[in-house]
Amino acid sequence: MMTKQKLFVSDFINNGIKGHQNYEFVDVAINDDNRLFLDPILIEFSTSTWCQSANKSIQSFFDKFYQAYSLHDKTQERELLSHAREQNGTRFGYGKGNNGKGHTAEGLMQTFNPLEGLIQKIKSINRPVDLAILLPKFAEDGLSDLLTNILHKNLNEYTTQQLRKYGIRPNSTTQFWYWEPSLLKWKIKSAPSYTINNQELLLVPKEIVRVRYLFSIRQYFTRIILTRYQKQSYRNGMKKLSKQDILASLRSNTPNWIYETVKKHTEKSPSFLAEYHIMLPQFYRDRQMSSQELNSLLDTKIYGN
Repeated sequence: MMTKQKLFVSDFINNGIKGHQNYEFVDVAINDDNRLFLDPILIEFSTSTWCQSANKSIQSFFDKFYQAYSLHDKTQERELLSHAREQNGTRFGYGKGNNGKGHTAEGLMQTFNPLEGLIQKIKSINRPVDLAILLPKFAEDGLSDLLTNILHKNLNEYTTQQLRKYGIRPNSTTQFWYWEPSLLKWKIKSAPSYTINNQELLLVPKEIVRVRYLFSIRQYFTRIILTRYQKQSYRNGMKKLSKQDILASLRSNTPNWIYETVKKHTEKSPSFLAEYHIMLPQFYRDRQMSSQELNSLLDTKIYGN
């Protein structure tokens, strides 16, 4: 069987020159999935004008989103998720078309259903990262798709701007929904776009992507909950326990036992999550993927056949 020939954005511009040191965006394979994801923390902590605008849209959406779940407003919840869907424009993800209803409004309503109970007990829930920490089976692929929908207008404008630098003009017009922070609602827009094989291309700034998020339920469990256990044992006059000892005492054979432990302790002490929010900047300090890292990743998984 012949291997599919992969084509990249750089094959259409700049004389086909490869290497992320030559571009501000990710040079994705346009006819394949690229296992990279938009990272909300990298967007939040960036000082670029584009990221600051994008973060405003993201936080605006999640303020409205968490408000709806705190009020148990099913109509508002459904409206907020009505335009969430799998996004193929970035060519990011684990394989589009194979996720069933997981990234549709209906699928997300089911995934987010526990939020109504969680948000009543954990008042510190207010960030995009909290979904990946407190909800099982919702991580990079789901959150990145949701962010892409929210930022569709931002990404569309970024794409046309970047391609213009190489003399590439829009070749189509695409109609899409995006989150409008000034109106606090989804809005539809028709805009010039660049399409390949009748599919819109959305370029993504290379500074906001990662292969894997640095925040996760396991990191939260290790850095916050196990550390709190250690400090508590020391304050109680006991020998300071190692994290391995504490882990062994908490471990169970129950599926999702880490999730259940995190949920139990965060509901009891919502300050745990607030503390984690404060620690996030140090986890992400100087952790953007460099051009060399992207090249190394893409040389073997994307640039190669």
